[in-house]
Parts: sequence; structure tokens; C-alpha cells
Amino acid sequence: MAANTQYIECCGLNIKKVSLKELLFNKTMLIAYILLAIGLVGWYEIFYLRWGHLFVNNADVIAAAGGNSEHLRTIAEALKEQIFNLDHIEEVKKPNPWGVFVTQYVYLLYGGSALIFLTALMELFKVKVAPKVAAALMTFGISMVFGGLVSIFTDLANQLNIYWMILNPQPQSGMWLMLPLYAVYIPFTFIEIYFLITNKRDLARKFAGILVIMGLIIDVIEFYIQGILFNLNVPRHLWTDIPQLWLYFLVTGALTGVAGAIIYAFLGLRNKPYFDEFIKTASTMGIILTALAALYEIINFMVVDPKWISLITHGSPISWMYWGWIVLGIALPFVLFLTKKPTLALVGAISAVIGTFLMRQAFIYGGNIVPMSDRFGKGPEATSLYQLDAITPWAYAPPHTMEVLVVIGCLGLGIAIYSLLDSLFAVRDVNDNAAH
Repeated sequence: MAANTQYIECCGLNIKKVSLKELLFNKTMLIAYILLAIGLVGWYEIFYLRWGHLFVNNADVIAAAGGNSEHLRTIAEALKEQIFNLDHIEEVKKPNPWGVFVTQYVYLLYGGSALIFLTALMELFKVKVAPKVAAALMTFGISMVFGGLVSIFTDLANQLNIYWMILNPQPQSGMWLMLPLYAVYIPFTFIEIYFLITNKRDLARKFAGILVIMGLIIDVIEFYIQGILFNLNVPRHLWTDIPQLWLYFLVTGALTGVAGAIIYAFLGLRNKPYFDEFIKTASTMGIILTALAALYEIINFMVVDPKWISLITHGSPISWMYWGWIVLGIALPFVLFLTKKPTLALVGAISAVIGTFLMRQAFIYGGNIVPMSDRFGKGPEATSLYQLDAITPWAYAPPHTMEVLVVIGCLGLGIAIYSLLDSLFAVRDVNDNAAH
């Protein structure tokens, strides 16, 4: 820690003495504010559309609940018009139920969670640089997680669904299991960070081993539950045919996390004496992860329903996303990480960050891209009330402006959370001299 920095000791933590200007108006926070301001425009538009628009919205549907069948049919017909025939209605004009909000959710949350997992692995195997960067990387990872959670919270058409999920537990459902999962995962991660930055070093060493093991177990459980969530969508073969989907999420999320960590190191750890060593370590992990991701894609090509493979690789509007993932997310980073040179590793990391986002887009939209004539379901979809196959040949609609703005805002939130934690607890500096 810097010798001229003043600290307040509280609860075993050294909290930096910073002015409100340093805390809330440093360069990182100013960037976060800009991104959050952009996001606020999207959040305003989307919630106004859902709850205050003159056409049928969530409030109308809730009011109709419990009404007679004719009233509900009228609502359904109005929704059909709203979804498919009104060009100026944006967010709800989509034939696929999951879109870019879910993409951003799995992108940030899986990336952040996998980075926390990799950091724990580095600690477990006593990688030399691990003690110096663990607190910073875990803080960066949990900040990414919060950005992803806000994205999925926005995706809920009615936020009261969370309240109803609490009142009506469904432990067989992957969606419901996320509630107890993150109720445990997030506090536990902060406990891990606490023991990494506490000045009670003897206490920290006493619990270090068990915390690392428990952290790894909880991370594996998290990805397993995420796999269950997608595997429940039986008719979407892109999601259900991939073997051990949770492991696929972990590998690709770890690639996002490592790439993000390399970029983070250039921005926040460049002047540290262990910078070059960390870049070499992260590049080695990147080589392994890109190779595993490539192997997984080969397996997917062999086992996933050929209809989906055809649509993803060359037969649909999202094919370019898939090939963008292969080139930018796997091939180019693999070659650049092999050099282990900092500048080339940075280029590879930037490429991987872009490529893995395209992969999430291709995966989320790809699960829904099946032609409308093959759609499934109950009620309106089964009875052809919407006559989906006559409207468009694809279950696809690109993200709308308000959705893109919200995605940008989620990034801003993650950056703001990290900046506040780093400003108060100096997570980049606290363990500069730490060793196993």
C-alpha cells in the first residue's frame, strides 16, 4: 500500500481516507456515469413501454387476470397486433422470448463468475502471482456479476415475478434455483474478498484453504444450475444437445473472464512489478481455454441437431455472429496468447471479449432461431392464434435501440461498483507484497 495514503481501521479492514470528489468523481466513475446515463434512457423507455404505454402493457394483462375468457381473448388479440403489426412498438415486437438482455446477463455473469473461479484455482495451486492479484480480480469479477444481474432483472417483463417466486418455491426449476444460489454466492464472494484484504492476516491464513475449496464448489454449483436452466427448454436443441452444458458455460465464461482480466491489468496494474508475470500467466490460461472452446465447438458440430447447426453456421441471420466467435473469440486470441507478449496479449484479449459476446448472442438467439413453422408451445402457439409461420420465416428480431442502451448501462454499473470498492479498499494495492 502507498506509504502516504491514510487509512481508517474498521472490522479488520483498512479503509482509505478519500474525499467525496476522489470517491465519486474520479476518472473511472466519470466513465461509469456516462455509460449509466446512456443506460437510463433505455431503462426509462423500456419501463414506460411496459407499464405506461397506451397499448396493451403489463398493467393491462395483470388487470385482466381472473377475467372472463372473452376479455382475455381480447387482450391476446391486442397483444398480437402490438407484437407483430405495429412498427413503432420496439421492445415487445419480437418473436423470440430471450434477447440481448439475456445475452448480457450470461456474458457478464458467466465471465465474472468464471474469473472468480479461476482466481480460486490459482490460489489452490499456489500460482506465484495469485496472492498479489486475487483481491483485485475477485472484486472485478463480482462487479461483472452485478452488471449481469441487473441485465436479467431488466429482462423480467414484470419484476413482481421475483416476489411470486419467493412465495411459491419451485426447487425443480433452474430459474427458481437462481434465487437461493445468488443469495449464497454473492455474500460468500464478499467474504472471500474480505479475507483477502483484511489486516488480520493470521485469521485469513487459518480460513484460506476452506474458503478456496468452498468457493470452487459454489462456483461449480452455479454453472451447473445455469446448465439446468437452459436444459429445461427441451425443444431448443442448440441448448439441450450440447453435452455437459454447464461445463461449456464455464469454459467460455472463463475465456471472457481471462480476456477481461488482461485488459484490466493494462488499465490498473501496468505499473506493478508483477505485471509481466501476470500477463504470462493469464496468456497461458487463455491458450488452454481457447483450445478447450475449439474442442467443444467441434463436439457441438457433431452432436447438436443438424437443423440447428445448419441455421447457426450458414442458414440464418445470426450466422455471422457464430463465425465472428470462431475467428475473434478462438482462433485469433489463441495465436496472440501463444506469444505471451503483453501488447499482443492485449490485442488477443480485446478480440476475445468481442468474440465471446458474439458467441453469447449466437447461443441465445440461436436457441430461438428455428423456423416459425416448427414452433412449439401451448395456447396461442399451439392453436395458431398468432399464425406465426405466416408472419416471418424466422424466430428472430435484432436488438432494438433501447435494449442496446440498457446493455451499455449495465457495463457502467459494473464499472461503478468496482471503482467504489477499489477507492475504499485499495484492492489493487493491498496485497502487493503478499506471497503464499
